[in-house]
Amino acid sequence: MGVKRTLLILSLLIFGCTKEAPEKLPIPTGDEPKIPIDFGGGIINTKAPIVSTSGIPATQIDGIQVLRQVVSKNGSPNWSTVSSVTATASFFPYASVPASNIFNFVVTPKQYFDGSKNNYAHFTAYYPGVNENAVATTIASGVATFTITGQEDIISAPSVNAGGTNNQLIPVNFVFSHKLSQVQIYVKAANAGAMTTWGNVTAVKATSATRLNLTVSTQTLTQHTTPVVTDLSTGKSPQALTTDFVSFGSILVYPGALTIKVTTANVPEQTVTITPSITTVAGSSHRIDLTFTATAINFSATLADWVTGTSGTGTVQ
Repeated sequence: MGVKRTLLILSLLIFGCTKEAPEKLPIPTGDEPKIPIDFGGGIINTKAPIVSTSGIPATQIDGIQVLRQVVSKNGSPNWSTVSSVTATASFFPYASVPASNIFNFVVTPKQYFDGSKNNYAHFTAYYPGVNENAVATTIASGVATFTITGQEDIISAPSVNAGGTNNQLIPVNFVFSHKLSQVQIYVKAANAGAMTTWGNVTAVKATSATRLNLTVSTQTLTQHTTPVVTDLSTGKSPQALTTDFVSFGSILVYPGALTIKVTTANVPEQTVTITPSITTVAGSSHRIDLTFTATAINFSATLADWVTGTSGTGTVQ
């Protein structure tokens, strides 16, 4: 009879922070026929893996997709009619124009107010863009479609009104939020015997929908009408177990019930079913601690803070 084995799972919910929008810039003056639109400091309601401090990214983000609609000053944009990207943007971790009030969000090509004082410009934005970080992305009729790999974030910002030539509501401040949930994987062995029993950890996966639609007008991320569900991996190389928790990477998943699959050098892939199931939350980072023992395979789980914690057990033979 083979040796029974144990995994103990503990999940913790981790939170980020937000930042108040910066003050508006002074209204530009001059007689230029085309008045440029300034974009202020973008803001991220932050969660890893796009890490930020007070809403500013820790590293530069390129390939942000910017959409624009011009409507009458009393009207509202109809994003469902948009099937192309107006511009791209870079989000810098520092002022893009030093010693100025121009912050860290640079849009290319430069945007200008409409020539008519009765027309207002509206903008919205999302990331990643077309083939950014190997993500397949398209947009049609106000819906952006992504095919994720588990190693990239999806962020988006609601529509912002920039105003018109006579009422310039600038800078245009985007407030980005995360649409996926991050699963952080940590592994350890209970003792030396468990290390021998299991061998190196070779793969940890999370099951997720991977073809996703972002409806621009509502900022809602949903599964595509033709669903695709895939086991997404941390992508880490095989790693030896130790008696201390060590990171085995992270996976970005579509929010929902969480299923984890584990493979080691000595044990084929096993599905870890948490009972009751943990539901991952958009914009939240869930830490999953996997403890390998060499006695039985029991599972327990808790989810704390934002979501009321629950606990449960399960057995995998």
